[in-house]
Amino acid sequence: MSLTYARRVIMLGRSAYPVSCLAVGAAAWFHGRTGDAMALAAALAIACGMWLLLFASSRWLDQAQAERVEMGDQLIQSQRVLALGELSTGIAHEINNPLNIILQEAELMRYNLASAPSPEALDEARSSLDVIYAQVSRCSDITHKLLDLARKRKPVSQPADINQLVEDMLELVERESAPRQIRIHRHLSPDLPSVPSDPPLLRQVILNLLINAVQAVDRNGDIFITTHREGNMACTEIRDTGPGISKENLKRIFNPFFTTKAPGEGTGLGLSVSLRIINELGGDILVNSAPGKGATFTVRIPIKR
Repeated sequence: MSLTYARRVIMLGRSAYPVSCLAVGAAAWFHGRTGDAMALAAALAIACGMWLLLFASSRWLDQAQAERVEMGDQLIQSQRVLALGELSTGIAHEINNPLNIILQEAELMRYNLASAPSPEALDEARSSLDVIYAQVSRCSDITHKLLDLARKRKPVSQPADINQLVEDMLELVERESAPRQIRIHRHLSPDLPSVPSDPPLLRQVILNLLINAVQAVDRNGDIFITTHREGNMACTEIRDTGPGISKENLKRIFNPFFTTKAPGEGTGLGLSVSLRIINELGGDILVNSAPGKGATFTVRIPIKR
C-alpha cells in the first residue's frame, strides 16, 4: 500500500469510525438495553480514542510522505550530477577547443598590434575578434546548458520544445560518441507541438537515455532518435544497436540500483529516476528489446495536461 493510499484510508477512518462508534452507542442508549448512559459514554470514549489514534497516524504518514518526497528530490539531483560526471571528458574537451582557438587568435592580435598596424593587420585583427566572439559564445552556450541541467529547482510547468531539448542533449552526448565511431541519426518531427512540462527535468531524462544508448553500443554502432506525435502524446524514441536486454532483466530495469554494468561503472539509478520524473510529468516510458536486437525506449509526454 502506498503512503498516499494509506493516508486516504486513515483520513476516511478519522470520520467514519468515530461516527460509527457513536451511532452504536446512541442506538443502545435509546433502546434502553443497559438502562443507563454507560453505553453512550463508552462509545464516546472509544470514538475519541480512535480519533486521536487516527489523527496521530495521519500526522506520521504526512511526515513520512514529506521525507519520501525530499529523498526523491535528492535522488534526482544526485543522479543528475552522476550523468554529467559520465560526460565530463567530452565536455572538458568541447570547452578546451574554443579556449585554444581564443588563445591563438589573441596571440595573433597581439603580434599584429605590437607596432603601428597596417590596414591589412587591422583587418586581420577584426577577423580574430570575430572568431574570439564566436568561440566565447560557444563556451557560454555549453556552460549555460550544463548549469541549467545541474541546477536544483522545483518543477515548473512551462512550454517545452521536445526537438530543441533533444538537440541540446545531443550536443553533449556527441562529444562522447564521436571517438567511439557511434553514428547518431536524427528524425525529428517538424510538426511536433510544444508540451506543458518541465524542460530541465525532460533534459535529464533524455540525457540519461542517450548515455545508456551510447554505453550499450560501446563502439561502431548506431543510435536513432525519433520524435513524433501519437494521439495526445508527444513521443521521443531512442533506439540503439547494442546487445539488447534479456527477458529476465527487462522486468527489472526500472528498479532502483539494478544494473548490468560492471561494479563501479553504474549506479542503477538512471532509469528508475527517469521513470519517476516522467510519471510526475503525467507521461510514461515504454521499452522494447530482445537479446541481440538492441533496445528502444519511448518517452511519452501528454501534449495537454
